Amino acid sequence: MATSLSPSEVECTCPVCCDIFTDPVLLLCGHSFCKDCLQHWWRQSSTQTCPVCKELFKMRQPPRNLALRNLSDNLRQEISERASTDPDLCSLHSERFKLFCVDDQQPICVVCRDSKQHKTHDCEPLSEAAQGQKTKLRMSQMQLRTKEATFRRVKGECDKIASHIKLQAQQTEKRIKKDFQKMYRFLRAEEASKIDALRTDERQKNQKIKIQIDNLNSEISSISNTLKIIEEQLIAGDAILMLNVKTTIKRAQDQAMLPDPQIPTGTLIDEAKHQGNVQFQVWNKMKGIIQYSPVILDPNTAFTHVTISEDLSSAKRSDRDQQVPNNPERRMNNYHWTVRASEGISSGTHSWEVEVDGRWGAGVTTATGDLWGIYMYGFHDLCERNPTDYCIKVIAKQPHMIQKIMVLLDYDQGKLSFYDLKGKTHFQHTIKQSFTEPVFPCFGANVKILSVEF
Repeated sequence: MATSLSPSEVECTCPVCCDIFTDPVLLLCGHSFCKDCLQHWWRQSSTQTCPVCKELFKMRQPPRNLALRNLSDNLRQEISERASTDPDLCSLHSERFKLFCVDDQQPICVVCRDSKQHKTHDCEPLSEAAQGQKTKLRMSQMQLRTKEATFRRVKGECDKIASHIKLQAQQTEKRIKKDFQKMYRFLRAEEASKIDALRTDERQKNQKIKIQIDNLNSEISSISNTLKIIEEQLIAGDAILMLNVKTTIKRAQDQAMLPDPQIPTGTLIDEAKHQGNVQFQVWNKMKGIIQYSPVILDPNTAFTHVTISEDLSSAKRSDRDQQVPNNPERRMNNYHWTVRASEGISSGTHSWEVEVDGRWGAGVTTATGDLWGIYMYGFHDLCERNPTDYCIKVIAKQPHMIQKIMVLLDYDQGKLSFYDLKGKTHFQHTIKQSFTEPVFPCFGANVKILSVEF
């Protein structure tokens, strides 16, 4: 029994369980015990003797000590009220928490250690237990700060995408209107339909990225809240720490195991879908006055130092980087091959003509970045590029004189051929490859896709 107990607490403490009496009974020798404690003692000893003085109790059942029960209940309430105002006090014994029960994972006082509940349990000093838990909390704190930084970085990219979506919508709308002005009267209904589709796509894309941003904000808020709780517990008393640390560590570990967020694909407006081949889509109504481009460039895949024309048919190297998001489709592009087409090819024979100038490249690529094509290295060497060989020289007389080429893809036969259309170099080169997935026409600046006239 702790020496700091008051006389009333000593009188109301059961000699067996060392806790305040619960339903006390009185023996003829004058000693009182909790009813359950006395019954348990008698079952173990096989004789009805007093646990203190060993005097034999000959009655069948000891009488209840009502006065002591009332006194004990009042004392228990008084202790509970004191403990509620001081979290470092044990609510059962009004003693300071100085120990930590390893078995029950809770702070206890020295009286609790001698009680029946904790007597056989493994206990250690509260300060030692708190130090170990603080180490775990600091590790969780570091993990969560790293995780929070990742979420904030991805959210920053999503914020850029959200702004770019708006810019794309404005620019694409302007270009669509410019195309429709050429055939304004006849195509007024078609223009309205296209604008509506674009704005619907904009709303859907904005909604998609807004959901992603809201989710990131929610996770960041949750992690920040956990970090705040950890910081509060680290500066709080050991008792408060040990009362809540298990739940806090579990919450921190769960959040630390969250998968890193990713920028979703397909979040940008598909400019090629809304603007590409606008004239061809109404070809049946306007035959003879339109032109068709066999390849539409996808600005969402263009490198930052390349400018794509308004009609999405040419790419030109720029002196400064364009302010565009670092979306996944753009990151998959090969550095030397600055833009790819909006639509892939998975069968049949296809061809497209390209005007080239200076340092240029033309070929096909997969969605994952494998590439086959030719390109001008410097201004004098024409080279082949494939997934295994970066540079294979192609024999061509005066390659710097090449101005217009045709690319012919026979997907089923696995042949990719290049021809000089102006006949100055009589250039022809073929790459043989068995394609196993869709390929996209791809280009390096400076190129222009030539339209097909009807």
